[in-house]
Amino acid sequence: MKIAFIGVGRMGGRMAARLVAAGHEVRVFDPSQAAMDALVAKGAVASKSPAEAAIEAERILLSLPSPKTLRDAVTGAEGVLNTAAEGAIIVDFSTVDPATTKDIAGAAAAKKVSFVDSPVSGGVLGAENGKLVLMVGASNEVLEQLKPVFDVLAGRVVHCGDVGAGQLTKLSHNLLTAINTVALGEVLTASVKAGAKLDILCDVLTAGLAGSKMLDYLPKTLFTQERPGNFAIDLMHKDIKLCLDEFSNYSMPLGQLVLQTYNAARAKGLGGKDSTSVNELYEELLGVRLSLPAAQ
Repeated sequence: MKIAFIGVGRMGGRMAARLVAAGHEVRVFDPSQAAMDALVAKGAVASKSPAEAAIEAERILLSLPSPKTLRDAVTGAEGVLNTAAEGAIIVDFSTVDPATTKDIAGAAAAKKVSFVDSPVSGGVLGAENGKLVLMVGASNEVLEQLKPVFDVLAGRVVHCGDVGAGQLTKLSHNLLTAINTVALGEVLTASVKAGAKLDILCDVLTAGLAGSKMLDYLPKTLFTQERPGNFAIDLMHKDIKLCLDEFSNYSMPLGQLVLQTYNAARAKGLGGKDSTSVNELYEELLGVRLSLPAAQ
């Protein structure tokens, strides 16, 4: 299958590499020449613009950092809709707002091109191993046509509804993840400051109702010496804000408090660090570091 992949950074690059390895003809575009070169070395073809990448492509895939970047890549002067063939399917793996998704889908439909929102969960490791969770907004018919591509990229495909439903689901997921992250950081930091041992706390909390996937995840990120940057604070902040904008007519006190916590982390220069490092704010306030014995 002829595939265009726009945005081949940390996530998109790994997804595109899997498609190349599966035998698809993949043309890529990214502002980073180094990112494209890495994929060319694996068998992809570099393009000078999204429009060039999309020429003759049956599937046009995008993994981009913001709504504006997505609009430019699809409907801009060098966007894929300038060259996309009738019957092509555009799949957006980015996380943006439902309104942007529906607007772009309308522009695509006017050119007889299908547009699908399919934000992802699973991080860099999931992208590399083909075990992503895809939250898809599409018709049943279009979703079925995407099976050969999704089978290469995903461990689970969740059909959320029509176009836009995938983005709504992903934004809700990320807001709740952020709330859980900050709640854990606040309680764990205070407990450790008061004299509790972090490993014992985690053992007990995991066994009880306070257990969560985020608590299971923290020993791989925040509790390590290295604190790897899997998903940046800046990106999580973007998703929180998009979600709260979507829910602007509803009372969201916890969400607003968490947004302000992420604002404070960015103001302290932590924006490029992993989203779990938002809790370095609590560590600084209380003068402790959350670290498991094995990481010390």
